[in-house]
Amino acid sequence: MLVTGVIAAGGTGKRLGEKIPKQFLDLEGKPVIAWSLEAFSFASEIGEVILVSPVDHVEQAREYAEKYCIGKPVKVVEGGKTRQESVRNGLDASSKDLNWIAVHDAARPFITPQEIDSICLMARDVGAAIAGARIVDTIKEVHNQIITRTLDRSILVSALTPQVCRKDDLLSAYETASQTGFAGTDEASLLENAGMIVAVYFGSSLNFKITTPDDLEIARAVAAHLQRHSADES
Repeated sequence: MLVTGVIAAGGTGKRLGEKIPKQFLDLEGKPVIAWSLEAFSFASEIGEVILVSPVDHVEQAREYAEKYCIGKPVKVVEGGKTRQESVRNGLDASSKDLNWIAVHDAARPFITPQEIDSICLMARDVGAAIAGARIVDTIKEVHNQIITRTLDRSILVSALTPQVCRKDDLLSAYETASQTGFAGTDEASLLENAGMIVAVYFGSSLNFKITTPDDLEIARAVAAHLQRHSADES
């Protein structure tokens, strides 16, 4: 089972307030996007990598893809207006010989090759699988800044990436969503909407998404720690 890895990096990252998209910001000497490219290039279950880039940064994305995606075929395609469109562009550019797809957010730089492989293997057994994180905070439902109830966190999960499924299943889920007017926020929600079973793999809490300036500062601290740890081992 070899999987097409689609790294979704087509967004502009406006919430971060930087002049360039967050996936191209520096993270310990290399762009944010490089961390995911390296992880996918070293994952045994990944057969190729498709990098989805903002339209205005395709050449830069191609340069990074060629530099950091080591030993795997890699393509760069333009993103769409939405994440769903961007992932579809990546899917359309993928090899017809590979039947599975793993979609990952480029803004989650600390995914590991081992986690990617584990999620791919879980998807093979179940049909689809995603990275997930257990909820550790108490979660409140709020309307107009007033708490209306406390949710049972024991049955709640934060949906992360990568998210892995058969390509045909995702295409079918796209069609179902189009017919019903459903707008999914991730691949799992599209699959769920189409009645498919999706499993959850609980991995590292470091697989967070860089969204705010605080997230970026935390990511830089984590990256520095990982670089030091890697240097100590070598």
